[in-house]
Amino acid sequence: MGERAISLVEKKSIITDFLQQCNAYSDGMLEKYQAQLEYESTKQSALQKIHDWTVYRKFNEHAIKELESAELDGWFK
Repeated sequence: MGERAISLVEKKSIITDFLQQCNAYSDGMLEKYQAQLEYESTKQSALQKIHDWTVYRKFNEHAIKELESAELDGWFK
């Protein structure tokens, strides 16, 4: 059996779906660390983790926008 070639649109869709799942996970982690802010013993750690997860989520959103345009099409050749 021959392998079916995956189109550029399909490749971009697969990656976009994955990044959206990553962001859904990030949302859960952000909620977790937001809840920890009320406890002084974990406040500083929670603030750092909120920052880190927020940056990660923003990076994914930026990548999704680039995938929606032709910005990254050269990567798929």
